[in-house]
Amino acid sequence: MKRIVFVFLLFNSLCFGQKSVNYKITEESISEGKLIQLKSTYFSLSPNKSASKKEFPSEIKINAVEYKDFRNPFFFSSFHPDSNQNVLSSSILADILMNLQQPIRFNFQREETIIDTSSLRKEILLKAKDWQLTDNIAEMVRNNVTVGAGFICGWLNYNCLGKDMLKRLQSGPVLIKSQLYNIVKNDKKNLYLTFRDTSRHLDGELVVDKKTLQPITLSRRITYIQDNRSFVNTAMMQLLYTNVSSTYDQAYAEMLLSGSFVSKALYSGETMDSVKVMKYITKNEPIFSNDRIFVKKKLDLLQQIKNNKLYNLSLNDVPVNLLSGTHHLSNLLYNGSLSRDKFITVIPLLDNEKRYDWIQNGLYQDLGRPAADGTLSSDEKADLLINHFSENEKQYTYPMILGRRIMRQADDLSQAKNLLNELINLNDDYWINGNVGRYALLAYQRLASADQDYTHQLLMDIISKLTVLYDSDKTVYRNITRAHLATACYFAYQMMDKSNKGEALHYLEKAAIYSPKNEAETAYNSSYDIMFLKSKKSYAEDYLTELAAGGRKDVALQKYVDEFLTVQGISYKGLRDFYQHYYPEQKFSEFFIQKVVPQLPDAPDFALANLENMKIQKTDLKGKWTLVDFWGTWCGPCVAEMPKLNSFFEHLKNDKSRKDKIGFISIACNDTADKVKNFIAKNNYTIPVLMSDGQVEKSFQVRGYPSKYILTPNGKLIAMPFGFDWQPLLEEVATF
Repeated sequence: MKRIVFVFLLFNSLCFGQKSVNYKITEESISEGKLIQLKSTYFSLSPNKSASKKEFPSEIKINAVEYKDFRNPFFFSSFHPDSNQNVLSSSILADILMNLQQPIRFNFQREETIIDTSSLRKEILLKAKDWQLTDNIAEMVRNNVTVGAGFICGWLNYNCLGKDMLKRLQSGPVLIKSQLYNIVKNDKKNLYLTFRDTSRHLDGELVVDKKTLQPITLSRRITYIQDNRSFVNTAMMQLLYTNVSSTYDQAYAEMLLSGSFVSKALYSGETMDSVKVMKYITKNEPIFSNDRIFVKKKLDLLQQIKNNKLYNLSLNDVPVNLLSGTHHLSNLLYNGSLSRDKFITVIPLLDNEKRYDWIQNGLYQDLGRPAADGTLSSDEKADLLINHFSENEKQYTYPMILGRRIMRQADDLSQAKNLLNELINLNDDYWINGNVGRYALLAYQRLASADQDYTHQLLMDIISKLTVLYDSDKTVYRNITRAHLATACYFAYQMMDKSNKGEALHYLEKAAIYSPKNEAETAYNSSYDIMFLKSKKSYAEDYLTELAAGGRKDVALQKYVDEFLTVQGISYKGLRDFYQHYYPEQKFSEFFIQKVVPQLPDAPDFALANLENMKIQKTDLKGKWTLVDFWGTWCGPCVAEMPKLNSFFEHLKNDKSRKDKIGFISIACNDTADKVKNFIAKNNYTIPVLMSDGQVEKSFQVRGYPSKYILTPNGKLIAMPFGFDWQPLLEEVATF
């Protein structure tokens, strides 16, 4: 007769009066050689002393959890709350805190583990009500915690080997169900076994105390392929010889959950309630004033309820180190009123991107302005950045100060040229980190009319330097270099326009080539350069217009078509306007349908169930221009735009002429039909919804939510970038 080792261990412990036994389970998930998840669960096994002890004599209490998901990232530690990261942005938090609060009671019946799921689920829902979890989150937590309980108890009831089976193993491997066991080592104290599951890619190791049959360690490893990616999941359970006390803190849990998106505690209906927010802050401030997560949440909430006065007061009172890694630290700098000591503390806490952004855009615009008593002026801040901090801060700041001195010395051409030579001759690190391209181009603009021969050569030198940098730059600032290069080439076009039209067109073409083609090629900081340099985001239309004016309109038209096929949504207007201007005798609608649409990619095939469980296929949409919206009830921007989509669909239904030409479907992703039905019913929406099969979003290459596409009547696909105003485009093409 098989014996369960952990049952033996439990009974043996109880016989000797041991109150509990402590364990640790460590789980790792690795994908493509990279660690993506790491979780450690510390729990104790003890007798159940509640009213259900006869039916379920054993009880597990999870005392501590450490959880790291490196993809988000999400870090939670019961032992080190100060290291927690992004815990309020994931529903995993609710699972963890519920596990830390809720005991699991169970029984072993032979090889089966019977969990008291009825009481467990009831107690979870009661706690979820106390925490004011949303209905969807409460149901999800109930399911996740119940499944997790089965996982842990499954380890305790592992199909291990009794003494009779150990005798059989002396003769060779033994198959138990689908698992093949083998003894690999047998010393005086322990038995070392391996096992392999013959039905799947799972194997493991078990070390057993020969005298007590008590397992010392138990590990499992499983490999699998998902979405063409390889995964390796490992787990190990260890017996602990030291007690790990419960780390559950009710006040801390309530502070976290009430401030998280999983809870309705701060809302009245769908709207954040400023009164509830202030009560939340007042309640938790005395306890958690030095807790980084609470401080960030407090500041976030004050911004959300638009209490700017209290936000600014709180921001100045908060210990600076608690703001590290948040946008509030940047706000502290942008607010401007900092003492020397506070400024010196703030700068090292900024990441490189935020430090660069503030220096190049915030500090630059404030240079020369006076400061309030007891605070640093912008010029004093710049001086500290150059002389007090590291070479990094100097690289960020010195070109800006040099550029400012050039602008101030513009009337003294000799002195300005000397400073410009110093600026141009700075090394590559200064050019990249210090935004030298901006200040060199500003100096060119300022001096262009004073000495044309000098500034002509200066511009050529700038273009040469930026070209080399762009080709070699692999940093996050490469797109800024690209934008500077496009602008420099456009300035060269303007400079040569009348004197050498061929050379001028060459530079205008380069300006168009270096112009960003999509958001991925667009640097955030370029918007400031557009303002400072009075430049443009793209010079593509300038180039194509110049081509057409020079009698090469067919070449220009083909480039417009190529651009539309590459960046479909936002480039439609440019294509249409160009065609209508240079081909007035022809209909753009016919050209678009006959020449452009056939070159679009085919929309992926799909067959998805709607909320009535009827299958809808791509072929069912044939003959109409159909808007396809990928969304989810969990997606904030998706939910925010739903009233607009529902209104669009309602108007479509009631307008026969439009309904015959325009279609609309939405595809709910990473959702359940019940959640979607409840969401639709709760908000009185009527939009048609298809449920994703988990593959359709991959076929459409959806990169974020919401994402929208237009299917042409013949099944071609027009993709639209996030934030693009799709309705005018859809309404227009539907008239063709």
